[in-house]
Amino acid sequence: MESCVCACAWPTAPTVVALFATGYEEGVAEAPHDVDPMTNGHVVFQRVENNCSLRYFTENEIRQITRGYSILLGKGLFGKVYKGMLDGRCPVAVKRYIHGTRKEEFAKEVIVHSQINHKNVVRLLGCCTEENALMIVMEFICNGNLNDILHCSNTNGRVPFSLGKRLDIAIEVAEVLWCMHSMYNPVLHGDIKPANILVDENLSPKLSDFGRARLLCANGAQHTNNIIGSIGYVDPAFCMNGILTPKSDVYSFGVVLLEIITRKKAVDGTITLAQRFTEAVEQGKKVMHLFDEDINNTKNMNFLEDIGKLAVKCLRREVEVRPEMV
Repeated sequence: MESCVCACAWPTAPTVVALFATGYEEGVAEAPHDVDPMTNGHVVFQRVENNCSLRYFTENEIRQITRGYSILLGKGLFGKVYKGMLDGRCPVAVKRYIHGTRKEEFAKEVIVHSQINHKNVVRLLGCCTEENALMIVMEFICNGNLNDILHCSNTNGRVPFSLGKRLDIAIEVAEVLWCMHSMYNPVLHGDIKPANILVDENLSPKLSDFGRARLLCANGAQHTNNIIGSIGYVDPAFCMNGILTPKSDVYSFGVVLLEIITRKKAVDGTITLAQRFTEAVEQGKKVMHLFDEDINNTKNMNFLEDIGKLAVKCLRREVEVRPEMV
């Protein structure tokens, strides 16, 4: 099985850490060997309510923590996220699920998220399981997300973003995905994209939003009739056969790599960044014009081209020949 390691010379450091790293600090708590990812909804919800590692909140407590849901951080398909203050001193983010969310779907997200203990995953602190008030409480990450840094401008123009820092983020994301994929019951994130990669005050990434995550069987595969993921990032092989594997995350990670080195969005009109870049490579065309002009210079060129090749390997149509996260 091919693994993908980038060993190019890096101009500002003595060596370059492998993009698909082989070590991590805090690790991942392995799922119990009797975990059945397909457990029925009632039992799954019981697992959440019996989880002693989580702190449980009432709806009234959450209302106090968020000061009446006064600070909205963002919203999506599954609900809204608010800022709060836990115990008067700890800033937190509270995700409130939309009314009508199935308890088992909420429970599955909590179960998967609670099993991952890694420095590059947003920490799950607790939850509320009251009827029509399903919520999770997480650590607050202060610096927004990778999507904002790559694609949003401030009053002074685009946010300065060195190649070194971009690749540091990519390396750390690769590490945590490798850890998740290496569990006894592999965890598939299912929605890897810059918007779900939060960034702290040190520009260290924190993987978030496990709403589409799946706890796979020990063989690392799961069939589903529901397409999960975001346009531009979702694995086309999964769209065709409905089979989820860790290689689905690998594909999405390849798109993120392209965004990091091009600073272009994953979807532009009717064509995706993945299509645009891979077609250029397959046709033998130069891709230097696609790289972000802020980092596109002579000393970085070979390195950028190698990262582009790495991304293309992740985006291969044939799932079995994509690299592992090692």
